[in-house]
Order: sequence, then C-alpha cells, then structure tokens
Amino acid sequence: MDMEFKDPARRRRFATMAIGVALAAIAGFGAFTFASSGTRPAEEVPTQAVLVAARDVAARTPLSPEDVTVRQVPIDEALSQTYREAGLVIGRVTAVPIYADQQITPNLFASAAANTDWSILGSDEEVTGNSPYWRAVAVDIPPERAVGGEIQAGQHVDLVISVDIDILFVDDQGQYQKVDTATEDGLQSGKTTKITMQDLEVLKADAPTGIYLLKVSLHQAEQIYHVTQVAPDAFSLALRPDEDNRVVDTRDYGETTDRMIMTYLFRVPQLVDITALLEGATPVEPVPSAAPSPSPAP
Repeated sequence: MDMEFKDPARRRRFATMAIGVALAAIAGFGAFTFASSGTRPAEEVPTQAVLVAARDVAARTPLSPEDVTVRQVPIDEALSQTYREAGLVIGRVTAVPIYADQQITPNLFASAAANTDWSILGSDEEVTGNSPYWRAVAVDIPPERAVGGEIQAGQHVDLVISVDIDILFVDDQGQYQKVDTATEDGLQSGKTTKITMQDLEVLKADAPTGIYLLKVSLHQAEQIYHVTQVAPDAFSLALRPDEDNRVVDTRDYGETTDRMIMTYLFRVPQLVDITALLEGATPVEPVPSAAPSPSPAP
C-alpha cells in the first residue's frame, strides 16, 4: 500500500493566503460602496445681503443701531423691498412688532420719513392700481366735542357736522335775500346737525391743541375742506368701540331745533299776559316803620 505524505505547513500557508484575499476583497468593496454613496460637496447657493432685525422690536418704537444687522440670505429668499443698509431705517418708528431675523421692509414703519409716529397706509396696505385713494386731513376740534380730549391714535370715530342753513328768496330786483321768517312751506333759516363720515381711523391725536389727523378718501377730503371754509367750527367726533365697524344708514338722521322739539316734546315757551294776571289783585299798602329811638348822650 502506497503511503501519502501531507505537509501541514503548506496547508497553513494556503489558508492564510485565502483569508488575505477575502479581506482584500471586503476592503475593496467597502471603499467602492463609500465612494459611491458618500456626500458630494454641495453646490454654492448665491446669497444677498439684507437688513434684518437683530432682536424683537415692539410696535411704535424708534429703531436703534442695535436693533438691526446685515445678514446673507439665499437670493431667492430675499424680499425685493428689503433694505440693505441700516442708515436708511435708524430713527424710524415701527408700526407693528418686528421679530428677530425678520427682513426689514418699508411696510413695517409708521411713515416713509424718520422721526414720525403715524402713517396713512397700514402695515398690510400698499398702493396698487385699484387701491383706495387714501389721504390724511386735519380737523380742529375742542375737547368738549372730541370726547373730552380722550381720543387716541388708532381708534375709529364718526364725524358729525353742524352748519347753518340759510333760506333765500329773490327780491323785486332779482337779488337773493335771506328769509328772516318762515316761508310758506314752513322752512326757516337755522342750524342743522348730521352724522356724515363714519368709521374714520385716527392717525394722530393731539388733545392740547385740538388737532386730529383722520384717514379719509380723497372725496371725503374735499368735503371736509369745503365745510372748513364755510363753517370752520362745525366738527365734532363720536368715538366708536374698537369692535364696531358697522356702517349706519343715516338717511333718517339729522337734527334741527324743530325736530328735537317734536322728538322729545320740549315745551315751547309762550308769551305771558301780565295784565290778565294783575286784574283783581289788591295792591299791598306799605307799613311805615317806627321812629328810631334817640341815641344816649355821650
């Protein structure tokens, strides 16, 4: 029988080589997988410098240099109206709260000019082709006709107007003359009062001077200035509750002296016939006073 000799050292060398090849294959596969699935450098996103709030800023607060900062934001996130320089907004008064990192735009301020505390347009309003023709007008009203001077900016009011109505007639020379007495139709000259413009926003109120800035339409501005010419002391303000934005149908409104008398049944003064009251009255004779006593001798 033939005997076979097997070298144990050779077997160990073969096993070692096999393990080395396997480890090399695993390492190569891992490197290939990592290279295939690894993150590639992100493409550079274009940015733009914009002015943002460095911290929260309350409404109606002048901006200070510490309130804003310039930051880079992706260009597609930069608003077209955002300011780029802090010097354009320092000192301006905010109309609404501004939050940290919020981009600074014109509609956040009370006015287009610095150091002012009111604006015609609200923070959510802008001028478009179809937007209302908003204007600001000033009316001069004493405290007793402006809720005691308690009206504040931001509140809404109704404007009441009192004017004199003159009834005219044509005389024999064709000239218009004021009627001093009632006409055949029962009309006479006198004062009349009526609520006119409703739900007007108060842009600014200065009770000591009696000047109130009101937000009105362009047509209302014309009407107010016309009344100012013919009756400068004609205006009064009625304050609205903050929640009440209803518009009242005023066709049946309007007060005159005769209407007040008929509505509240005021008593109408009458002439008193003094003669009738004195008829039959007996005059009272005066009673003479006693003679004074003489003074004692000094």
